[in-house]
Amino acid sequence: MPISCGKPLLGPEIHSLEMKYNTRLPDDYRKFLEKKNGFVVKSPDFSELHYDGVDEGIIAFHGLFGIETQNHYNDVYYHNDNFLNEVDFLKEKMIIGDDPGGNYFLIINIDNKTGVYYWDRTHLHSEDDIQIFAIPEKNDSGNIYKITDDFTSFYKMVLQTTADLGMKINNDL
Repeated sequence: MPISCGKPLLGPEIHSLEMKYNTRLPDDYRKFLEKKNGFVVKSPDFSELHYDGVDEGIIAFHGLFGIETQNHYNDVYYHNDNFLNEVDFLKEKMIIGDDPGGNYFLIINIDNKTGVYYWDRTHLHSEDDIQIFAIPEKNDSGNIYKITDDFTSFYKMVLQTTADLGMKINNDL
């Protein structure tokens, strides 16, 4: 399974991202952007993350966005500019990645809600019997499920699923 990473970033580029969206990104996510600047699962176009909070016990993962990517669909600014306003009821949040179906992964950096979350924006899991979500939908936004307490744990989860499919990527955060 090929994985594509972006060009490493400098601190000022990440600071500009934080200023634009009025958030402070966790240090581990900042280090990821500095070293990897995102990555995308190319073939197949997704992997599966184990998550017991939905019926089938999995959620799909496509990629983590970067800054100034060649393909704007892999760019963090593109997704945040177009979709972040749908969860305006949350403070200190940023879209950082997606699944192949229009759902997103968020970093939320609020006191008791810090971590990486899966935003079921397209209501993919709305019919599930198991719905262990952390933040209920508002204004048809879709439920938001907590995946991990920090970015490093989420990144390790992603790396494990890609390794299970035969592709290894250096975990040098």
